[in-house]
Amino acid sequence: MDTSFPSFPLAELHSHLSTSIKPSVYWQIAQAQGFKLPKRDYKEFIDYITLSTDKRMDLNDYFEKIYHPLLDKLSSGTYAVEKATYEIMTGAYRNNIKLIELRSNPMKHNQGGDIDLDHVIMAQLRGMERALLEHDDLSAGLIFCMAREFDFGMNHVIVEKAIKYKRRGVVGIDIAGPGNPEFRIDEYTRLVQRAKSEGLKVTVHTGEAEDTDDMFEVVEKLKPDRIGHGIKAAKDKSLMKALLKQNIVLEICPLSNIVTNAVKDLAEMKSILRTFLDNGVKFTINTDWPEVIEGAHLWRQYALLYQEKIMSEEELKACNQAAFASTFIPTGGLNAYL
Repeated sequence: MDTSFPSFPLAELHSHLSTSIKPSVYWQIAQAQGFKLPKRDYKEFIDYITLSTDKRMDLNDYFEKIYHPLLDKLSSGTYAVEKATYEIMTGAYRNNIKLIELRSNPMKHNQGGDIDLDHVIMAQLRGMERALLEHDDLSAGLIFCMAREFDFGMNHVIVEKAIKYKRRGVVGIDIAGPGNPEFRIDEYTRLVQRAKSEGLKVTVHTGEAEDTDDMFEVVEKLKPDRIGHGIKAAKDKSLMKALLKQNIVLEICPLSNIVTNAVKDLAEMKSILRTFLDNGVKFTINTDWPEVIEGAHLWRQYALLYQEKIMSEEELKACNQAAFASTFIPTGGLNAYL
């Protein structure tokens, strides 16, 4: 792999706590707390939780078999959350990422409600503050995810917690998770508007898998600042026009979409990205799951898109500039939250 590109500082807008933790850190957390793992051998454990272009798994299958029952469990509690957040952000910095937005659903990291939610949130903030304290030129912020499988009351609490801790570094809210026929966009318009009125930014996972919400409905009713993934818009001219009209930026995660079978291969990803470029749709390049997908670190994905002639150097630089321009994070590093 040619390590000379990209040489410019990178911005990461779409990565999840549970899938941004190095397998070695998961192993340390498990051993420190005595968790029984499905694989006793370290290398077998890594292979068990890691995907690649040769080892794929449908998104919902990974959610049901590995993500929620194992990764969320291991990354729960104040010790794990604080350590994981610090390791993720300092690791990103060492990989030339100078701005990182990290998203999570705090209710999925409080051991099923056994740990007070505020303690979990404060632990994550401590991990972020330590990383920011050590690196003056790092910018970071947290995004809290509502879950489609949660009821409205639980999601309402998540938004209220995001508002409560916005001055400490929670910069936005998200809607994530597998499709759920009982989840109704109409029920969330006022809640999303409340978050906006309190100064939070909004992103929504949509247009990735076939079973998530209607992307057009999300755009029209929630009016998010950004959309997580949004690759289905490449097949809909009217939807791309709506994105342009509202200046919505897409958070594209190339390898994540391929290994979870949302996109067939690099050729289809190229078609999607070229369609967005041809139609003026703004998008950024992100990892989504940087540590549980082989070769998915952000710089590697930039290099891959460049080497496979999917995007030019100028186009990739423009994507990175769009990420810095559309971040939810205020300028100033740690001082932004003091």
